[in-house]
Amino acid sequence: MSLEQDRQAAPVRQERLWNTGYIMILLVSTLSAFSFYTNQTILSKYLTDEIGVAMSVAGMIVGLFSLTSLFCRPFCGVMSDRLNKKALLLVSNLCMAAGLIGFAYLRSVPMLVAMRILNGIGFAIGSTVQVALCTSFIPKSRMGEGIGYMGLSMVLGSAVAPGLGIFLAKTLGMKMVFLASAAMPVLGCALLLLVRDDTERSQARCRIALTDVIEPKAWAFSLCGGMFSFVNGIINAYIVLFAEARNLGDIALYFTVYALCLFVIRPLSGKLTDRKGLRFTVIPSMLLTAFSMLVLCSGRSLIVVLVSAVLRAVGQGSAQPSLQAGCINYIGKERAGVATSTYYLCGDVGQGVGPMLGGVLLTGMTGVAGYQTLFCLCAGLLVLGCAIFAAFTKRKGIR
Repeated sequence: MSLEQDRQAAPVRQERLWNTGYIMILLVSTLSAFSFYTNQTILSKYLTDEIGVAMSVAGMIVGLFSLTSLFCRPFCGVMSDRLNKKALLLVSNLCMAAGLIGFAYLRSVPMLVAMRILNGIGFAIGSTVQVALCTSFIPKSRMGEGIGYMGLSMVLGSAVAPGLGIFLAKTLGMKMVFLASAAMPVLGCALLLLVRDDTERSQARCRIALTDVIEPKAWAFSLCGGMFSFVNGIINAYIVLFAEARNLGDIALYFTVYALCLFVIRPLSGKLTDRKGLRFTVIPSMLLTAFSMLVLCSGRSLIVVLVSAVLRAVGQGSAQPSLQAGCINYIGKERAGVATSTYYLCGDVGQGVGPMLGGVLLTGMTGVAGYQTLFCLCAGLLVLGCAIFAAFTKRKGIR
């Protein structure tokens, strides 16, 4: 059956998740995640060892990716809602590929900066448009499950692609890492040719209002999502230092256990949200994640810390895709682009503010006590977010 016939096969099609369009976008998202994580772990080493820049310059170039995404994010939603999503996704993939090819062959720092910005623009647009386009192939009654599987692409990428990048760097050289990373979004473009984007778009116009950039109705969903990203930023920045202060051993196992649990829980939580409702999933999950931070705070052995990783994966892995799916259902598919970009924007802010605020707090506190205070702050923030979300959904009559 062709994709066009597949989309017109109502009413059975309306409740079918695994259709051609959804599968293609899922594969494109996975390739995008692999492209990002394959080169991310070796980028600083490449810049310092082979290009010969100072560590401070290397850090600036690496960080440009996130900063570019942060500044582009508000405009990605309005472009997605007004323009052809498939065309946008093709352009974003080509931008990613071009930036990575530039890294393989250019050695001038200004040019590398330009290539990093180009790659960041492509990733920012792509990550927003992928979700917005994907929602047109997901039945509303299965939105939680569909978004849950979409999230697995980043989980799979973060778990597998860094090892792939290191292997390629050792066996074939750094240049091959960037070329392989560039080939992935190019392959994504080929898959996109099998997708038809006939979704409704808002009427094209030159004027852009604030509500075209930020969706005010998404504030509660985005705020809670940003709180989870805040916790991510804290964990990624400081758990290694916490482990050293506690003499916990191989803390890399924390991330492995966390990723494995996420891979299992995300699809299950999406189904649970679709059947039982948003409040049933999100509220207990936020409290469980808060509890996981308290367990981490008290951890004096690696086993306890790994238990906290499992608890956090179950809580955060259940809440985040449910929040994103709930946000899109609440706002409406016709504004899925701006709803997604608003949600991601809060995530970008939380991911960036967390380590910065943590650094300020740790400056005034030494030893394990500083990290414990930081983890307790994360727990308190999540409890506060849970209370806000519970009040919001009750007032709006959201199940």
